[in-house]
Amino acid sequence: MDLARSSKALNGQKEIGGVTARLWNIEIFREQDLPLEYQLTMHSALILQMGGEAFLQTGEQSLHMRKGSVKICRAGSTFGLTKVGHAGKKKQAHAVIAVLYFAFYEGLPGSGRLREADASALIPCEALCEAGLPELLYSSCSSLYEYFHSGDRMKEWRAQLDFQELLYTMISEAVSGQSEGKRQALERAKDYMHEHYDEDLTLDQLADLAGFSPKYFAEVFKNTYGHTPMDYLSGIRMNKAKLLLLRSEPLLREVAHQVGYKDEFYFSRKFKKSFGLSPSEYRKKRKNKIALYGSTSLLGYAMPLQFVPYAAPVHPKWSPYYYHALGSEIPVHLDAYRQNHNKSANLERLAAASPELIICAQEVELWERELLEKIAPVYVMPEDREGWRAQLLALADKLGRRPEADSWIESYQEKTAACCSALENRENEEKTVLTLRVHQRELTAYSHPGMKELLFDRLKLQPALESLLEADRHGLEDLSVTAIKECGADHILLLVRQDSETLAFWKQLQASPEWLMIPAVREGRLHQLPSFPWREYSPVAMERMAEEAGRLFTENGRIRK
Repeated sequence: MDLARSSKALNGQKEIGGVTARLWNIEIFREQDLPLEYQLTMHSALILQMGGEAFLQTGEQSLHMRKGSVKICRAGSTFGLTKVGHAGKKKQAHAVIAVLYFAFYEGLPGSGRLREADASALIPCEALCEAGLPELLYSSCSSLYEYFHSGDRMKEWRAQLDFQELLYTMISEAVSGQSEGKRQALERAKDYMHEHYDEDLTLDQLADLAGFSPKYFAEVFKNTYGHTPMDYLSGIRMNKAKLLLLRSEPLLREVAHQVGYKDEFYFSRKFKKSFGLSPSEYRKKRKNKIALYGSTSLLGYAMPLQFVPYAAPVHPKWSPYYYHALGSEIPVHLDAYRQNHNKSANLERLAAASPELIICAQEVELWERELLEKIAPVYVMPEDREGWRAQLLALADKLGRRPEADSWIESYQEKTAACCSALENRENEEKTVLTLRVHQRELTAYSHPGMKELLFDRLKLQPALESLLEADRHGLEDLSVTAIKECGADHILLLVRQDSETLAFWKQLQASPEWLMIPAVREGRLHQLPSFPWREYSPVAMERMAEEAGRLFTENGRIRK
């Protein structure tokens, strides 16, 4: 199907002729599948809310999806899904979300060949719109899923045709310039709240900034972000207050004034309502100034022990899970991006924070450790070969948190035991797994201690290559496409390095006939993995890998075919 008409209608700039689309995969997530941790999408992803409600997390943004809502995520971006709470309400429709991975292609003049087209030239990728046809969407996605995963070539072809028809319908109904302006107006109001939270802001002021009436502004803001404007502003203020309470010893009224409250007693009540502790109780609970230095994976040990560090490396993109879970709780953020290039700045920031104890990774260099010891006492984590359990228990003993560690390990054992039980009900033939990494123009068998322990030791899945059991080495051996096909893996787990050279090679590889002939690729059993948790070795990463493995390999207590 030619999508040029929709391109012209949306773009308003140029007509792109001869454009077609290919559906690469379709997944349907239901209420019981949520929360869905951040997923890396190598293709453009069309996310359709088929029923109920959910929050779509994209980077630092949270979007409230309702039945009929549509969001398009760019290739190479990440997204996650969480449930919507409905306190005091009954009989809410369960969330059902379809995620369709696709790409646009256009003809090369005079060559008879296709090349991938820029999806952003065809669709406003940041738009969230209401399609207006929720029932049609539901039935279309249900049949698409059935046809695409049927294993019948004719039905698979039908799925491609139906997808292009659906895509045309969605583009035709896509958000207009007026509704895009609405989103920009809301974002302008949000940005203003983040910059002026210490001022006496009112709903009328914010509505006027967005160019809406107060009533309409409040309604649209809540429908879009899941919070009223004033609740959102209160959340900003409360998170800022937590940081101010920990950074120094200011008087309560000073903190209240710095976050926009004239009455310190009203501020105190709001704080306790938000966090269950008064400001003074919160400060007392967090009085120990423990810092983490080195790898963000150290946060994967702090969380099971139920302590929040005073300083730690966090980043909204490179460690999004920890950033969203703990970022607002950590007063001092060390640079987590390209740490080898920012060590001096991190050491200076850490010295200014005056921590009482510094926990650092084993791989920290000697000169760094010497400087750290001048700042505060240093605890160096045991080496990886000791195993994450030994590392966690050793740290727990150091901090006097052994009960928390024991409780967390017991919970982890129960979760993985449930997954093991489901896998034991699989069919008689063994299901083999190949873990791969794409780096630059190379395909490499990939493993590390956590992947080996979970997939092969704990879940008893069978490695497609014996070298995958050598967990002490990450990059094991280079593989050709032919070698990957010949190993006959039933499932392929794939990590793709996020640099331009690797992504260009990966796009080229996906379109090659040799790659498409690999059985696991052809039959939809290629699973692209995000870096977290699959490249980290920590207790939290192990827990997240176990949860993801359960979703990947089991369905109603049986291994997925």
